[in-house]
Amino acid sequence: MIRYYNENAKFDPFIDDVINSLFPRNTAEALIEIEFVEELEDNHAGLCTGDTEYVQITLSKNFSFECGDTSNYCDQEIASNLAHELVHARQFINGEINETDYVWKGVDYQLSDYADTPWEVEAYAMEKVLVDLFWETKDV
Repeated sequence: MIRYYNENAKFDPFIDDVINSLFPRNTAEALIEIEFVEELEDNHAGLCTGDTEYVQITLSKNFSFECGDTSNYCDQEIASNLAHELVHARQFINGEINETDYVWKGVDYQLSDYADTPWEVEAYAMEKVLVDLFWETKDV
């Protein structure tokens, strides 16, 4: 059973749908904690760390332009970033990725460009599917 704590309740219906889609009902118990911050280092939209029992997702509310100006992510962009990081949460909880190496299902991807790693490819592909499936129906 996946439980989560999210400090921004307006995204809860979307998170519920995504979690129900990503995790079978018989998934071992795990906790996902979602935190929103003004801005992440290196202009990241989101970060996900964890293990098979606990995952921490941190999402940025803003992004910076090269000129130094900042802008808020709109709700749909936040939903997309959330979906992406929730895919990573599933990968951590299922033991497919970890915080110590670049191994995915027994194959070492240490020499691969980060964007080409299978966990990132999957997260980018799934974020679009999840947003298309579940965001359009939400009145946020």
